[in-house]
Amino acid sequence: MGLLLSLWVMKFDYLIIGQGLAGTLLVHALNKQGKSCMVLDNPEQPKASEVAAGVINPVVFRRLTKSWLIDELYPQLLNTYAELEQKFGTRLFYPLQIKKVLGKGEDEFWRKKVNSNKLQNYLLENPEQISSPYIHAPFGVGTVSQSGRIDLKQLIESMRQQLQKQNRIRFEKVDWEKLILQEDRVSYQDLEAQKVIFCEGHAVSQNPFFKNLQFKHTKGEVLRIKTTTYDENFILNKALFLMPEGDQFFRLGATYDWDDLTTTPNEQAKIELTEKLNRLFSDSYEVVDHRAGIRPTTHDRRPVLGLHPKFPQVGIFNGLGSKGTMLGPYFANQFARYLCEKDQTLHPEVHINRYF
Repeated sequence: MGLLLSLWVMKFDYLIIGQGLAGTLLVHALNKQGKSCMVLDNPEQPKASEVAAGVINPVVFRRLTKSWLIDELYPQLLNTYAELEQKFGTRLFYPLQIKKVLGKGEDEFWRKKVNSNKLQNYLLENPEQISSPYIHAPFGVGTVSQSGRIDLKQLIESMRQQLQKQNRIRFEKVDWEKLILQEDRVSYQDLEAQKVIFCEGHAVSQNPFFKNLQFKHTKGEVLRIKTTTYDENFILNKALFLMPEGDQFFRLGATYDWDDLTTTPNEQAKIELTEKLNRLFSDSYEVVDHRAGIRPTTHDRRPVLGLHPKFPQVGIFNGLGSKGTMLGPYFANQFARYLCEKDQTLHPEVHINRYF
């Protein structure tokens, strides 16, 4: 009987828990290394990436500096999303300029910082006036030229469909008691793998392997609106973003809430977003959707990845936070190479060892 049962065990290189942005990108990176993956995804677990707008913004507006590691992240994200577009035969990356509405005197600050912070590859040096009659920007706008959005919903759905065709995904919540760690592998029900990698977003807070990790999750809420006339094809930014999705639909966001960590949309967040928009924008619009998600964010706002120091069969790829569309491709690729022993180290600021 034992021999018969063993014949039914399905073996893979990696067992991936969670198929949000992190899990999707890691599966792609491991597949590129020739590794097989089986994914377990809890259908009842809301994903931040199903709510997130997917904005790519290479600068920090508050100080007008480069986003962390952007010179390394940007080429990798362009390559990865192009690979995924080809793999799935669908468009994922939409290049869009960001128009940052400037305050009084900020045009000179913009010009100065573009040069002193070496931002010429990402920003246009000279602010400009905006032509739209619906946008209140008396002091002009600064333009981010290397920016855009990732269609996260399409990305995750495309990967899910491919995994389903390959019988490489199951929709179930992991039962910790059924996860068996052996010396050089892990077993879960009828599955066996060299390692299990957790990519479960904010649900990591309930994971018994990672109690040492310091997370500071944030709730984010976004609205989808339909405008009456306005149909500009750029991302407008001033204490919020207004991002085009086509056919006069726009994504408006996002809020940050560190106290209410439910995924229930909050009416106060809707009021906050619409009031900010109304100070800046004069076209009439209708709110057609309101969604909330929990960003998986660490205490130092860096991703966390690596293998558990006590249980080397157990790994984690998490904490992508609000910049996940930029951070994810680079660190998924780095982690995959590390797991396959092609790279000996992980970036020290993201390494799980900082918590142990």
